[in-house]
Amino acid sequence: MKMTSGLRNALLAGAAISVTAGAAIAQVTSPNAPLKLTTDYFGYAAGVSVRASYSDNIALRRGPLEDDEYILSTFLTGGAIYSSPRVTAIVLGDLDFSYLFDQSDLAINQNIGATSTFTGVDNWLYFDLSGSTSRQLIGDNARFSGNINAARGQRADVHAYSASPYVFHQFADQSSTELRYRFSQVFVDQETSPLAFLTGNSNNDSTTHEVLAQYDTGRAFNRLNLRFTAFGSDTTEDGFSGIPDFEYRQGMASVEGRFYLTDSFAISGAGGYDDVNTSGSASLFFNDDVLSGGFWRAGFTAQPGPRSFVRLEYGKRYGDDFIDAQARYALSERFVFNAGASRTFRTRAQSVSSQFRATQRQTLEFADRLREGAELSARGVIESANWYANSLNFGRAQTTGVAVTDSAYASLAGRFNRTDLSINGYYSDDNFGYRQIETIGGGFDLRRQLSRRLTGYGSIAYRRADTAFDPATCEANPQFFGFDTTDPLFNAMTDCANLALQNGITNTVIGKVGASYALYENVSAFAEVSHTERFAPNSLLEYNENTALVGVTLDF
Repeated sequence: MKMTSGLRNALLAGAAISVTAGAAIAQVTSPNAPLKLTTDYFGYAAGVSVRASYSDNIALRRGPLEDDEYILSTFLTGGAIYSSPRVTAIVLGDLDFSYLFDQSDLAINQNIGATSTFTGVDNWLYFDLSGSTSRQLIGDNARFSGNINAARGQRADVHAYSASPYVFHQFADQSSTELRYRFSQVFVDQETSPLAFLTGNSNNDSTTHEVLAQYDTGRAFNRLNLRFTAFGSDTTEDGFSGIPDFEYRQGMASVEGRFYLTDSFAISGAGGYDDVNTSGSASLFFNDDVLSGGFWRAGFTAQPGPRSFVRLEYGKRYGDDFIDAQARYALSERFVFNAGASRTFRTRAQSVSSQFRATQRQTLEFADRLREGAELSARGVIESANWYANSLNFGRAQTTGVAVTDSAYASLAGRFNRTDLSINGYYSDDNFGYRQIETIGGGFDLRRQLSRRLTGYGSIAYRRADTAFDPATCEANPQFFGFDTTDPLFNAMTDCANLALQNGITNTVIGKVGASYALYENVSAFAEVSHTERFAPNSLLEYNENTALVGVTLDF
């Protein structure tokens, strides 16, 4: 396989997107490291930076409570892809070690993800394994900024892994069958040490068992494609501080269909039945009869050209209407638009472990094509790996409970001439039964090579969170809102009223500009400034921060 510029750009974009998209790692701005290819099936990009920064409000407080901080950091970033006849794997991410002088504290920040597919028997037996670790907000109204070390007490380490053995067989007519088991766990650890989760010192941990049986007719019928699915899952989110576990089981049987009126247009939809059983804390806030029952969706699927695909369907599930959609359009070889919408029922923690599932099938298909000797770009694999981070990771938060969630996203990313550009937007509405959270946001990133040595860049990101709950629900179930009811000073009415003041609508905007200059072929210096501003009807929730950063990067 020849190393094309498309593959180079895809790997480099993958490393950069995983670095710059998350709220945990928001300062990464050094030039992309050049891709190194040691064999036809292994390539990597890596870099290390030494940087110094200053924050005028490290705790993201207001007025007289503001406190500045000087920070010295070492930052490691990179990405790699590997494929062999039996293994295909991708790893992307970054790791930051920072020393805060005034606080005399060593801080560690990470945002790393990996996924892999192992082939036991071709066209029969496989095994998927993936994992991720990152720092995320504790609660949707937690304070954050463009500074990865600001308000550290309002973030937690989130570690997740997923393992899945399965049987998959594709027949000559392109019909296929799949039998799969998946086990996944998420550890939400509020300790600053990345080793704390090994001692069991974590809360809001989540465990899920899943089984799947599926048959797809492929091209067995002329213009009709059907997919029959049976699915079951058992999820437990551990309780803490007097809160019992959130538990639910879900069984689902469905049939999806596409009837092609032409080669590029089909009527599509699905129908099936959900059987949901909640227990523990979840049973207090959800009615199983509302969540269970028949569901449907109907619409169309179109592929107007080789570079475009759209599926748009409207339906009803979990007691309400929803949109289920996917769209992809390659404006050019280097510019791609993606969008989608869905409705789910799961814990916030378990959504973390699902981020690489689509990528595992993509990596498997990529490996198959490599074994066939195809000369191809890894762009699609990298884009799939980074979709989750690029679209949704900004301001991601962990919070207790299971929710019915409506979500949507759209992103446009690519490169033309000497300019890299990405635009993304997202929406989610989480109904936890005892509180509701609506989040709307988006971002714009621009990087321009001004000369052979000089590169300029800038970005702006926006996030609106509306967290709402009924004070009467808080007074009746204060433990679900984090209160210690055994505290002699606890007063349900007063404490719930004070908590309401910390909720409501917040609007956070982060702007950043900077430049980098190549000193040598693989050494560059860079400098940037960023400003964060939070606006809210309640002035107690407002804050702002200014950050300046300078550094030197060595690419390997």
